[in-house]
Amino acid sequence: MITIYSLENGALARQVVDTLDALPDNVVWVDLLSPDQQEERLVEAAVGVDIPTREELAEIEDSSRFYDEDGAIFMTTTVVMGIADRRPENAQLTFVLTPRCLVTVRYAELSAFRQFESKITRQPSALTSSHALFVGLADAVVDRIADVLESVQVQLQALSRRVFDERKTQRTDLQQVIQQLGQHRSLLSQLGESLFSASRLTAFYRLHADDSRHGVAKGALKALERDVRSLGEHQARLLGDIAFLLDATLGLINIEQNAIIKVFSIAAVLFLPPTLVGTVYGMNFEHMPELGWLLGYPMALGMMVVSAIIPYAWFKFRDWL
Repeated sequence: MITIYSLENGALARQVVDTLDALPDNVVWVDLLSPDQQEERLVEAAVGVDIPTREELAEIEDSSRFYDEDGAIFMTTTVVMGIADRRPENAQLTFVLTPRCLVTVRYAELSAFRQFESKITRQPSALTSSHALFVGLADAVVDRIADVLESVQVQLQALSRRVFDERKTQRTDLQQVIQQLGQHRSLLSQLGESLFSASRLTAFYRLHADDSRHGVAKGALKALERDVRSLGEHQARLLGDIAFLLDATLGLINIEQNAIIKVFSIAAVLFLPPTLVGTVYGMNFEHMPELGWLLGYPMALGMMVVSAIIPYAWFKFRDWL
């Protein structure tokens, strides 16, 4: 799908097109969402640059993700999609920055694009150049990462209260906590990859776009770089919190399991002497002490009870119970 954004009388106009012969003079942004080969060729002919294919977007080496060709800057960054559905996946987003307009190529619906479109619809004055548009869109992607990190932080705080609740926590609840911590750990790893990719993006843009080309966006670019650095530090702190909560949860599970084993061990010790007494008096020998005694059976029962009480009292005295 090809979506064209243009400025008309100071307002932003959005148009979805199927054919494209030439770009109007007022076009500032061309967005390609899951384009096929025909749509790629149409945009290439209209803009005058080669649009990277989906296979090229998946390359991980810098030479394939960041390069300058025929006056256009090509930059591919990693973004996280599917967060709302609890199925986060990495997706590739490519910026093709030309002096005339910005071209974006993506193969996934991104909430950052919807938020940015809503913002520039209200503030079309921000679209002073393709460079300003690029920095604003990159900032929207970083803002989305910040929102997700804030959400993860709130959920980790709730999990922390749940783990360290003074009331007795069930082992099944702790198992659910471990599962949730694993999900958060996976999401933070993907967000960290996206932040690292964003830092490479801004660094490459600063090196390859001279002051005359991105002068309007220079202040916003500095703020974007600071945000990426601070979010990277925040993401690292959250990973540390997850590691601590995971260790604490596993420790609580081990303590609970040890307490259960302790009960069984003490029970075995308590019932060992009565079992010994019962075994002795249960032997069917003809000549046994107290065999013909009227109080022999009650005496054996009493010995069993006393032999259980004595180790129990000793355990209580030693604070083992």
